[in-house]
Amino acid sequence: MDQERLLAAVLLADVVGSTPLYERMGDAAALQQVSDCLDAIRDIVARHGGDFIYSKGDDVLSLFERPEGALRAVCQISSQLTKGPLSARIGLHFGAVIRARGAVFGDVVNVTARLSTTANPGEVLISQSFFEALSAGNRSALRLLDKMAFKGKQELFDVYTLGSDDGAFSTQTTIRGAFTDRRSAPLRQINLVIRYGDQLRSCRNNEFVTIGRSPECDIVVERPWVSRHHATFTISNGRARLVERSSSGTFVSMGPGHEVFVRREDILLFGSGVVSPGLRSSLSDAQVLHYEIVSD
Repeated sequence: MDQERLLAAVLLADVVGSTPLYERMGDAAALQQVSDCLDAIRDIVARHGGDFIYSKGDDVLSLFERPEGALRAVCQISSQLTKGPLSARIGLHFGAVIRARGAVFGDVVNVTARLSTTANPGEVLISQSFFEALSAGNRSALRLLDKMAFKGKQELFDVYTLGSDDGAFSTQTTIRGAFTDRRSAPLRQINLVIRYGDQLRSCRNNEFVTIGRSPECDIVVERPWVSRHHATFTISNGRARLVERSSSGTFVSMGPGHEVFVRREDILLFGSGVVSPGLRSSLSDAQVLHYEIVSD
């Protein structure tokens, strides 16, 4: 099998907003509008030196030899999609990939997909390696959002986005990405303490504690409904959060009567509370972890 190994920028644009179009316009008209949008993205990619790889459903995957071309492409895609009912979640990453059988393979593609699915509609999420591959002049077009955990990765990654028109270094907090405000306020120093039975762990800024069924986890919860790598507690920029990446989900309670269910999402944690992987904390078989946020 012929293979080509190369360094490239990977762009994944996932078009969102089609469901209400189908409901409002009918299948044929909505399909035409979505198809026109995907064609426009492919045209923009080609115009800026990109190589279209494939389109699956409502997304477009492309490769760029030069990251500057990919950056210009996403700027134009973002600008163009603001004019209609459709938008896109876009991920940008840079690294070594393998081209074979008309497709692209490698961890870089997986991380790009994670960036795309984590982005809000209309948002571009960009990896640290893409940022570093840009020339110094082009880096100024990006702004740092926060550190972020990816499924299957132990370390946290710096994530960037396109700079706002006024240059403000701030962004909204979201459940999906759990990004925090990056303005110049003093960083709050906190300690996150987690207790499960006789297991006790804690973490501070830019540290994390993993929970799951695998013996590799910092806190091991040996139950069949708990994923091997179920979730991660972490602190970044003075904010504590739970990064949930399991198949069964997790129940989180930060006060009486306020239990919420999260699955493959990030959630900010406040004060103290309980976390129950896979089952409601009120059930007899639930494995309850207690957490507390302590200010230093």
